[in-house]
Amino acid sequence: MNNPFLEIKKLLPFEIALSLSEIVSVSSEAIEQLSDKEKSELEQCKSLRRQSEFVTSRITLKEIAGRIGAGQDLEILKDELGQPYGKNNSHKFFVSIAHTNNFVFCGLASKHPFGVDLEPVDRTVSDKLEQRITHPKETEILNEISLIRLWTIKEAYIKLRGQGLRMNMNEVQIKRESDWIFVKINNDKRAKICSFRLKNNWLAIAYYH
Repeated sequence: MNNPFLEIKKLLPFEIALSLSEIVSVSSEAIEQLSDKEKSELEQCKSLRRQSEFVTSRITLKEIAGRIGAGQDLEILKDELGQPYGKNNSHKFFVSIAHTNNFVFCGLASKHPFGVDLEPVDRTVSDKLEQRITHPKETEILNEISLIRLWTIKEAYIKLRGQGLRMNMNEVQIKRESDWIFVKINNDKRAKICSFRLKNNWLAIAYYH
């Protein structure tokens, strides 16, 4: 099967490994692929859904690490803000993870921070959430792209910043540069966000430029 990310990666100015995986069930075989620390983290996941997401993301990241020569012993940790990162004996890696009901999307990069997000194209967003998503100066952009696509673009940027719930989407102003490239325009660091459709999902990757 051809790598669906080859064309996407050509647009990014840094090396990154990406994978989109269907969520797996929490089986004994899957759990055996986790480290002792990851098994302990799994026990802290309250819902079966969250457990499946966790197992799938960790297995996927191990597969990515093995593929790029980073070693399958890569350990996934979190910083003081809850931002994930990868670490092996000799190197620290940038990591970003996104989930839908059916898929886990993971990225791994050795030299450049980034953020990813993923949402189904057909996911509906209520009109009352529009004000919480859109910046006051973005009245025209929704004539060009769907609200759920804008959501993924902004969520990827927020993950890039590592601020999670500390930043509201309507604080982020986005400008469209092309069919696939968007720019965050109102802060000190210039960020670009690539937005693509893949397997009936909107996929976004944000990075500083």
